[in-house]
Order: sequence, then C-alpha cells, then structure tokens
Amino acid sequence: MSSGPVRPYVITGGRSRPSRNVLALESLVSATGTAELVDHELNREHQRILTLCRDLLSVAEISAHLSLPLGVVKVLIGDLWDLGAVHVVPPVPRAERLPATLLEEVLLGLRQLR
Repeated sequence: MSSGPVRPYVITGGRSRPSRNVLALESLVSATGTAELVDHELNREHQRILTLCRDLLSVAEISAHLSLPLGVVKVLIGDLWDLGAVHVVPPVPRAERLPATLLEEVLLGLRQLR
C-alpha cells in the first residue's frame, strides 16, 4: 500500500465546493470547543483544522499551515461550520471600511500628541 500524498478529492469526499459560499480568503476561523462531540465524524484534516483554530486564523493561513489547496480547505471548513465545530467571521465589506485618508489623519493627530 502506498503512503504517498492523498488526493484532494479523497480528503473532501469528492466535493469541490464548500457548503457555504461566504468563505473568503480573509475570513477568520476559530474552534468553538464543541468538536469533542463530533470527533467520530471528522477526518484527520478536519481535526488538524480544529487544532490550528484554537487561535483565530484566516482561511488562507489554515491552507498554508496544512499545505492544502484553498478549495479543499474551504470545503473542510464548511463541513466544520455546518457541524458547529467552528465559528467563522467574514471580512468587513469594502463599503464599511474606513477610508485610508481618515486613518492617516488619525495617525498624524496621534503623532502630534507626543
């Protein structure tokens, strides 16, 4: 039996799309602590994600840590999210972000306080 790398479609059970389409690269993921209840349903990669997500990490960081393609990681995170094993914080929409000029003015004002 070969001990080589496992193909991505095996890891995801043949799925190529996550159950939720709101997982952006910068979405933040954290384990909820309820994973012990669903351990019997998790594969090794799911468990590795839960271990990593004891600290808040982005989808891109998780992918890098696991050396897995982003698409595979999104499918796995979607599985964990559906089980309630992770909490996902989507990125702030561009329209709700502060303009860079305002942030520069605040920084300038803080520097003048010295």
